Amino acid sequence: MNKKILAIFLLSILFTSLLPVLLSQEDGKSITIKVPAVKRTDAGLEGAVFDATVLVKPGTGRVFVDTWPLSELDTQASCRFASVVASDILKVPHSKYDYFYTIRADSPIIGGPSAGAALTIATIASIKELDIDPEVMMTGMINPDGTVGPVGGILEKIMGANVKGIKVFLIPSGQSVIQIIEENKIDTVNVIEHAKSRWGITVIEVDDAVDALWYFTGYRIKEDKPPANVVVNTDFVKSRALSEFVTVEKLSITTSHKLNSETIGYREYQTLNDFLTRANSNIEKAKKNLSEKRYYSAMSNVFNAKIQLNYISDSIDVMVNKDSTMIKTKIEAAQKELDEANQLITNESANIRGITSFECLAASEKRAIEAENLIADAWKNFYNQKYYDAIYYANFAQERAKTAKLWMDVSKENSKGETIIEESQIKYNASQRIEDARLSLVYAQTLTGQNTLLTQSAELLTAAESEYEKGKYAAAIFDAIDSKVRSSVSIELWSSGEEVIKQRLERAKQEAGRAIYLARKDGGEPLMAESYFEYASTFEESDKIGSIILYKYSKGVAFALRFLESLEEASPEREVQIEKSSTLTTTKSYAFVGYFIAGLLIGLIIGGIAIFYTKRGIYK
Repeated sequence: MNKKILAIFLLSILFTSLLPVLLSQEDGKSITIKVPAVKRTDAGLEGAVFDATVLVKPGTGRVFVDTWPLSELDTQASCRFASVVASDILKVPHSKYDYFYTIRADSPIIGGPSAGAALTIATIASIKELDIDPEVMMTGMINPDGTVGPVGGILEKIMGANVKGIKVFLIPSGQSVIQIIEENKIDTVNVIEHAKSRWGITVIEVDDAVDALWYFTGYRIKEDKPPANVVVNTDFVKSRALSEFVTVEKLSITTSHKLNSETIGYREYQTLNDFLTRANSNIEKAKKNLSEKRYYSAMSNVFNAKIQLNYISDSIDVMVNKDSTMIKTKIEAAQKELDEANQLITNESANIRGITSFECLAASEKRAIEAENLIADAWKNFYNQKYYDAIYYANFAQERAKTAKLWMDVSKENSKGETIIEESQIKYNASQRIEDARLSLVYAQTLTGQNTLLTQSAELLTAAESEYEKGKYAAAIFDAIDSKVRSSVSIELWSSGEEVIKQRLERAKQEAGRAIYLARKDGGEPLMAESYFEYASTFEESDKIGSIILYKYSKGVAFALRFLESLEEASPEREVQIEKSSTLTTTKSYAFVGYFIAGLLIGLIIGGIAIFYTKRGIYK
């Protein structure tokens, strides 16, 4: 064989043997996962299963969704959200890949974010090229921090899974006991026991995507476990809390004297005396907070007391002097306070440094916006001659504007030397948070109908959307988080008894503590998250649901920056460690060998053909 023929032969083998390998690397690993859902029938809701195929390839952060039958927008949005959360969990830039989601169902299914967790698992599996156990299935929303959120229709979904031969079914933590309402009768069902005895399916509660990944693939992502009890403190407002407490105690004495010495009518006196009683109650709470070193909680109670006391004093002045122009002066004073706050916010917003600065900016923006709305209410009532309502709103606005300034001061004192965060990152985060909150609200309304929590959720979502349009992205993130929290709690506590509420409270507290711990590890002190954690602890006995909401909000705030779109291409990936089956580690190697052997055979054939025709003189 001459050198020319030999060269053609070897090059053809080399090219064709490597080509399939190169193509396989470029195409990525396609993952198909079965996802439970519910569908409407003449007999009511029934379980259903659809196939979701996920393929992640090198790209620029685009998300493509192909669904049939056509799905609702929330299902499509869940795909995008899953891609972002998966990349965040693995610590890879979302913009490093393109994400392809193909949804196929036998019949139309009810939309909602309950597929989010399963889609996140499939996305992680595609990125890391892991195999999915076909006998495992899960339901659950995916939260920005990777935890699995509550869903409805769990029993119907397990029924549908049974038809598909599923052996293990994963559900969100805390949802093993559910309420079934039929014909005005409520039955409590332990789905773990029911599924095992009826269908032989093992139902397991999971906290987050990391836990779920283990059951699906045998892989576990390394995560540092936080301590059992995370200690929080609010010493950063200690001096202010002590100073404000002394001020409000003196104000209470002077206001009480003024109320009892001025000549006003009986009804007016009784009304204002009720305000004084409430103010003194808040002062006592603040005193107790200080003794327990709960300085943020003390500040909150002092804040309420000051509004009430100033309202009493201003109302007496108007009653005695019969001069409504005093109210106008009060509103103008509140506006001046707000203008000063907004100037500080404008100056600081161009220099956001890490989680501390970000949280303080969001807190300031929220309070400034609230003050602006209160001033508008004050003017409205003033011109409608509802003077005492105007006085109340004006005092509320003035104190709220002062707290906006306070958080800017806290930012300057506590966020020096941290990495600057670009506005584009915060804007992207805000848009994702708003979409996530919108999904959660629609889903909760579908499951539970309208209630107080969902009304609050809708109001907060509207506020977040308005803030986003005004460029107040940090505030929009915080209100979107709060909106989703209330939607999630509405689902979690739907028809729940006292014992379930206690369990939810303890879990919410643990999750908030974990979030604070991890935020600290990321390099910053989540002051707002710690403040709300402390504040939540003061309501554990008197208002358990309120305490749950505050703990969940604390968690959301602590994780607020973990969901930022990365603009860096060199972000390190987390290490994924095998812990279940050693055979899984060889999957990729087997695929590589298979591709190579196939390419080699093709190369031999092509090389042989090349030699044949070269010898015949066809190729010169």
